[in-house]
Amino acid sequence: MVWLPYTATRRQRAATACLFLTGAALIVAAARLSYANIEPQRAKAAERRRVLEAFIRRKLGSESDHQQRQDPPPTKPP
Repeated sequence: MVWLPYTATRRQRAATACLFLTGAALIVAAARLSYANIEPQRAKAAERRRVLEAFIRRKLGSESDHQQRQDPPPTKPP
């Protein structure tokens, strides 16, 4: 069974290659931007967790039961 009954022309192959390379470049750019934003998101999540834990400790009054954990301050990415 033949998928296409004709062979692609040189121009069609060039267009296919250009579209493929454009798609690959977009995927690489999106992955790079996503990776660059990981650390700020982690820092925000860690700060929210610390605030929530402190709030729960205050509400439950269990500060004496648990040692208060001192996390190092978040570092800024280079």
